[in-house]
Amino acid sequence: MHILIVEDEVPVARQIVSALIEAGHNPKAVYDGEAALNEVRKTAFDLIVLDIGLPRLDGFQVLRRVRAQDLAGRVLLLTARSAVDDRVTGFQLGADDYLPKPFAMRELVARVRALGRRYPEQSLMSLNLGDLTLDLDTYDVRRGAERIDLSPRELAILKVLLREPGRVFTRTELCERVWEHAHEYDTKLVEVFICRLRRKIGDPPVIHTVRHVGYTARGACATP
Repeated sequence: MHILIVEDEVPVARQIVSALIEAGHNPKAVYDGEAALNEVRKTAFDLIVLDIGLPRLDGFQVLRRVRAQDLAGRVLLLTARSAVDDRVTGFQLGADDYLPKPFAMRELVARVRALGRRYPEQSLMSLNLGDLTLDLDTYDVRRGAERIDLSPRELAILKVLLREPGRVFTRTELCERVWEHAHEYDTKLVEVFICRLRRKIGDPPVIHTVRHVGYTARGACATP
């Protein structure tokens, strides 16, 4: 996921960035509320990890403006404040989760992963990318006028990728979206199904590999 870290304690921000990179995400850190708003206005982030105690604008002010302008999807609040009223305020303003300081880095990574699985179901009849169409009622897949026969796993992976075109999914994220039980999958299987999908969908390619990160679906005119 493309993640914005908003944390005024630079060493903490750097630790979070390192942990999220290791977990396969694409994080960027800023250190005050004004910088956070500038970033979300020019870049689409999948998740914001937002400290409440920030200079210039505090986390509540940032969250209020982000939600008012519909600038980001999920928000995980970080704060040293443990009062119930602060937690309630955060949720009322639109936070998706809350992690009090001090926290274990592995817990933060786990919270981020869990939030990544909570993507909104869209009330759509079909998912489209260029001339590729997936009908959400019949699960009929077509490239132009040509019908493409896909296995249930291939179809599930394609559905995940087409729901959020341009977003890069790690192997683990794809597995968590497609396989319900952790013991049923091996992340290496994703490569197999991606290869099959590419072969069946044909050229120009729609599914692209982002080296050392994962896979994304984007239009054929985009630079791989």
